Amino acid sequence: MKNVLTMLILTIMLAAPVLAAAPKEGDVAPGFKLISTTGQSVSLKQYRGKVVLVGMFHICVPCMNQAMEFNKIRRAISEDKLVIIGINTSGDSKSAVEDYLGKFPEAVKFPYLLDPDQTVHGAYSQRDMPTVLIIDAEGNLKTRTSGVGADQLIPYLKKII
Repeated sequence: MKNVLTMLILTIMLAAPVLAAAPKEGDVAPGFKLISTTGQSVSLKQYRGKVVLVGMFHICVPCMNQAMEFNKIRRAISEDKLVIIGINTSGDSKSAVEDYLGKFPEAVKFPYLLDPDQTVHGAYSQRDMPTVLIIDAEGNLKTRTSGVGADQLIPYLKKII
């Protein structure tokens, strides 16, 4: 019993700094610079002045579903008003991500970035899969949530862009 209690205390002590480091709504969004599946270099900084919708994804069905919700948003809100980015935050290879994307019901309508070193995953202390972030025009984290439908996101986004 004493060993179990000791392990529990150690786990909490080690996890606390990681959880405390997770950016909260209102914090400056940690920057990143990644390469898309098409070879394009993309940084969060380049979109300062625009609202950015970010999907933090792995290779999973819930993430595919969220990406399809992002496609609905892309059809409803133009690129000049809203930036949409998907990021494979699990460090999967380009070929694995491309194979995964090839199984989607339709092609994604936004850049899909690779994060081989999982820097975004670490910077945002990602816990939910998928994770949806909304970053305001000033570069601050406005919203952080798990998967959410386009029917909820579109009205919210239209209010803040």
